[in-house]
Amino acid sequence: MGIHQDAPAKSIETEVKIELADLPKVRDRVLQLGFRIRTPRAFEDNWIFDLPDRSLARRRQLLRVRSFADRAWITLKTPSRRSTRYKIRQELETELGDAEVVRQLLRSLGFEPSFRYQKFRTVLEPAKPSRKKLTVTFDETPIGNFLEIEGSARDILSLSAKLGYKPTDFIQDSYWQLFRKRRPRSSGTSMIFRRRG
Repeated sequence: MGIHQDAPAKSIETEVKIELADLPKVRDRVLQLGFRIRTPRAFEDNWIFDLPDRSLARRRQLLRVRSFADRAWITLKTPSRRSTRYKIRQELETELGDAEVVRQLLRSLGFEPSFRYQKFRTVLEPAKPSRKKLTVTFDETPIGNFLEIEGSARDILSLSAKLGYKPTDFIQDSYWQLFRKRRPRSSGTSMIFRRRG
């Protein structure tokens, strides 16, 4: 998920995606379950960088520069751990001052953009202080709408069940993987909106 406003620079990320047929209905249900909106719907722009030989991708690592809600981050994700239900991976992340400067810096070091994807994201969290570190996001993308739940495996399973979803509904694929599966004939490297709205 990667939006950790107060998270440590190094953390283990456990998350799932669920495709939504009715985003407003599910969002209302999450609010009824005691969550509040932490970040209102905002445009998000993501750039994945790799070396020309695609060595990061071959090692199943991801280097991303993200802009969201007037803030920006650079993130390195390690290969996912083996799991039949969840995407579990280590994440190194820090906030940036200027995403464009960092993109230029990466290009000057020999990295190049390998994939760009956009979405409108809304972030929710439990309204009451809790030891549960659950984050819920609603992503509106060019290939569909998705719910992402990040937290412990137990909390993810509990919340998804309350929303009417089963582990068979969980998606571990990244947006790049989903894009390639849904647009197999596309030769492009961008999942972006033609018009932002």
